[in-house]
Amino acid sequence: MKVDFLIVGQGVAGTLLSYQLLKARRSLLVLDEGFGGKASRVAGAVMNPLSGKQWKPAPGADLFLPEALATYRELEQLLRRSLVQAMPLYLFQESGAAVLPQLQPVSPQLLDTFFHIPGRLDRLPDTWLVDAAALLDGWTDYLQEKGAFRRERFDAAQCMVLPDRVHYRDIEAGTIIFCEGAAARDNPLLQGLPFTTNRGEALLLDIPGLPSDALYHKGLRLAPRSDGLFWCGSNYTWELKGMRPDKDWRGNTLAALGEWLKLPFRLEDHIVAERPTTAGQVPLLGLHPRYPAVALFNGLGTRGFSAGPFWATQLAHQLLDPGYKIPALAGYARLDKWLR
Repeated sequence: MKVDFLIVGQGVAGTLLSYQLLKARRSLLVLDEGFGGKASRVAGAVMNPLSGKQWKPAPGADLFLPEALATYRELEQLLRRSLVQAMPLYLFQESGAAVLPQLQPVSPQLLDTFFHIPGRLDRLPDTWLVDAAALLDGWTDYLQEKGAFRRERFDAAQCMVLPDRVHYRDIEAGTIIFCEGAAARDNPLLQGLPFTTNRGEALLLDIPGLPSDALYHKGLRLAPRSDGLFWCGSNYTWELKGMRPDKDWRGNTLAALGEWLKLPFRLEDHIVAERPTTAGQVPLLGLHPRYPAVALFNGLGTRGFSAGPFWATQLAHQLLDPGYKIPALAGYARLDKWLR
């Protein structure tokens, strides 16, 4: 089997990059082992132009958000399913918290039926929620229909890298692109990347009666899902100790929810995934400095769903034209700094 590109991993990075390359009418094959708890599914998948505890303008938001919205709208048409929805994010503030001009004050009576609101209620404008499961599952189905997907684990021992192509089992590809998330740390071709140990956790809750057309934030965040449940999280553990759910965090989170919500709720699931966080939390993308037939797209971090489409477009340009220079307008890590 001969293809232009072999992509390892179909999280948000592999999904968005393979879409851009197919748009350019290039042949490809995506390998993914089908791990249901991958970091892209644990992520909250919320897009907005602000970030941090002070809700300041996020770097690069003016570049990322227009590209993201256009990309997801295109994919909605292609996959014939809803992927992104504009919805308000209600921010529950403590009494006496600073009034920020980028937030809109809202009467607490609006949500008094559902929540205990001891302080001020603000609304974050220009917020969108991506249905991560619909995006990833829909794209898997699309790739399978095109004969461009294999559900298997990548085995580095089976990969032979030549100056102008790559052989992997029965596949010959012009370029192999690793979008494998945290697994890249163990990839012998990618040793030296500045990954840090991190895992994410979230709870899936059934909250009958809570409106599913908004996001809610009070230290924790509640985000509606297309299956009728609410995503609650998330927890980031920097000292990775296996993939077992953190019972202490779960207990503390459920207790905090009991004080915040007036409605009864039920825990349906506790999901965990290792996250490919990088030093400085900047994405890693580009061609390998020593192996021209190897490329990387990884480390999108907490803003992966908003920044990912922009970076996927930039990397696709470089893969189609190796002379193309990816702009450093919003910050990314040059691979030649780490891979020598």
